[in-house]
Amino acid sequence: MGESSHVRRERNSHVQNSDSIRDTILDMSLVLISAVTRCRCVGIRVEQDGDFPLVRFLGFSEKFVKLERSLLPEDIGAELNDEERLARLECFCGKVIRGEIAGCEALFGREGCLWLNDFSDTERIPPSVASEMRGTCRDEGFQSIALVPCRPDHETLALLHVCDKRPGLLSESLVASLQKTGRHFAKLIFQLRELKRAQSQSREAGAKPASVLVVDDEEEMANLVHDILDAKGHRAVTASGAVEALEIMSEHKVDLVITDYAMPGMSGLELCREIRRRWRPYSPPVILMSGTFSEEMLLREKESPDVAAFLSKPFSVEALMDAIHSAMG
Repeated sequence: MGESSHVRRERNSHVQNSDSIRDTILDMSLVLISAVTRCRCVGIRVEQDGDFPLVRFLGFSEKFVKLERSLLPEDIGAELNDEERLARLECFCGKVIRGEIAGCEALFGREGCLWLNDFSDTERIPPSVASEMRGTCRDEGFQSIALVPCRPDHETLALLHVCDKRPGLLSESLVASLQKTGRHFAKLIFQLRELKRAQSQSREAGAKPASVLVVDDEEEMANLVHDILDAKGHRAVTASGAVEALEIMSEHKVDLVITDYAMPGMSGLELCREIRRRWRPYSPPVILMSGTFSEEMLLREKESPDVAAFLSKPFSVEALMDAIHSAMG
């Protein structure tokens, strides 16, 4: 007997909320870690498409978060695969994630964790390694620092970042506890990913073709999204701006709109609101994509009824399909 629509909705709801569950657990854990270590700044990076963005954090300055949101160089885009992007991750964080300790073994503890109590002690950092550092932690004045890889097996799924401007706060036993916590984080992240992957496969198997309008003034991006949707069995059409998009919608029924945020003339968000104004209450859901989302912007716009889902560029095929399911579910 197939599952009922009620059971299916309940299952989908749990999967869609998996990221929220993860973030709630991580937020509570970061507060506890800060209390136990007495380190005022705690954050965690979680693997995403070969990058390790800083997804949850406590105590870091706005400047630090902006500079360290991604570990990839600014000129790296979606043209590289995950392994190539992983190899380009910068600074000490990148080395810890990849398990590269050659040349700086004195800084590493067991299980590939880097920690030190005096970051100004440059004699412990080889010049070849120092030249590759971004210097953000040093510029912030951090002295006590621990970078703890979160691995359920051999693959790093996340990186715990604990630091403070006061020296001497860390000990070997304290770092051992952080490593144990990191293993728990890794198991949580792995299990939630497997749950999402299973749901994504089930969703694609039963997905109905949709008519999707892709709006972006960058032709390459619009064509890329178009081709992905076409490969997934959806009917896609592109527009180079808001005016053209509205003209298309006036002549053809559209089930979903995916639009860039920053476009000349009418922005993506303004287009969202115009679509809702013209076609309410039957307006199609709109996904807003951008490479310039800030934490403040997301918090503000997520409360808007005009936007059904958000995508941060560059994004994976899985992230795109998840956003479509979220918007149309």
